[in-house]
Amino acid sequence: MLPATKVEQLAQSIDLVVDAVRGAPVDQYHNLTPCSAWTVKDLVNHIAMMLLMTRDAGTRTASDPGLLTANPVPLLAGRPESEWASLLAGRAEPAVRAWSEPAAWEGEAGLSGPPMPATALGGILIADFTVHAWDTAAATGQRRTIPAALAEATFATYSREAPRMRSLGLLGDEVPQDTDAPVFDRALALSGRDSRWTPVAHQGVPDGPPGPSSPANLPASRNT
Repeated sequence: MLPATKVEQLAQSIDLVVDAVRGAPVDQYHNLTPCSAWTVKDLVNHIAMMLLMTRDAGTRTASDPGLLTANPVPLLAGRPESEWASLLAGRAEPAVRAWSEPAAWEGEAGLSGPPMPATALGGILIADFTVHAWDTAAATGQRRTIPAALAEATFATYSREAPRMRSLGLLGDEVPQDTDAPVFDRALALSGRDSRWTPVAHQGVPDGPPGPSSPANLPASRNT
């Protein structure tokens, strides 16, 4: 796949997740999500963190290590939740721009730990933003269609990376899924998610920190 295509897919995946966050009512920020023990509020915070770290990875700039544990991240801290979607959206363009240069896809890059091939990291970012768009939409009752190209890219990435990520505790166990299921459903299954997940069946407030089924907290050598 040419870098130009990956640039387009990364931009599309970021647009998708930003739109999902914009469509998430603040009064549903307490809702649980498909990301293990995370609420929508936790997920929005994570997406903000990922946009900042995506920008830094593309420019090969060291990210503030505090971003990995800050909740909320400095970008959102002290600001009302009603402003979070707008603040997060403001970091989308810098993240896309950082990966718009061919050099961003060359050599190695990392998020918070040992580097990995930049092309592989870029693919993981595409998958991560795409899946988090679905997470946000599913948790807040939004109807979102995942473009076919992003579904295929996400499935390809998790088919390759999920076993390693799972061995590192970065993903939950694969969810059984029919081989003839839609490709994005199979991608979700590889990431430890059930495509049939609904917020109605998962009411309440989590009693612990985000669990390993969230494809986050990456030590830069893997997914986000």
